[in-house]
Amino acid sequence: MLDGGNIKGNFKFDDVGQPLSTASGNMPDIECDYEDFVLSVEVTMQQGQRQYESEGEPVARHYGQMKKRTGKDAYCLFIAPTINKACLAHFFALNKIGISYYGGKTKIIPLELDQFMRLVENSYNYHTQPTPNNIKQFLDEVMQQEEFATDENDWNDKIQNCVSQWLVE
Repeated sequence: MLDGGNIKGNFKFDDVGQPLSTASGNMPDIECDYEDFVLSVEVTMQQGQRQYESEGEPVARHYGQMKKRTGKDAYCLFIAPTINKACLAHFFALNKIGISYYGGKTKIIPLELDQFMRLVENSYNYHTQPTPNNIKQFLDEVMQQEEFATDENDWNDKIQNCVSQWLVE
């Protein structure tokens, strides 16, 4: 689903290709470098308040480091089994406030694991392999929907609509 660029997993694999751990510090779990943009993918199994405490700041920092390092338009997918309400609010706010430490306004998109799996399913059922342009259109649509959202909960509903509609004909 995220192919079509230089995709690099920053974690170690076991003998059958399964991840042994998350990325070491100061880097996203996965970095996707496309011609016109970059995408970091952060994955956690943390839930509840612990998710916010352990992931909130590092996700934004990794995003900012990648954006500054590449000089490209940057996005981040934050994927978890469920998204903690504090994480949702945190990313919603960071996307609206220009903070130079994070490279300006962030573009961090929280996705629950089932939403990400829906994206994978949609890409599998699409008539051709999704292109980086298809991926960027999805990311831009989610960020545009945030502009119209009344709050983080409304944005979360809009994310679900974007997920449901991606690559559906």
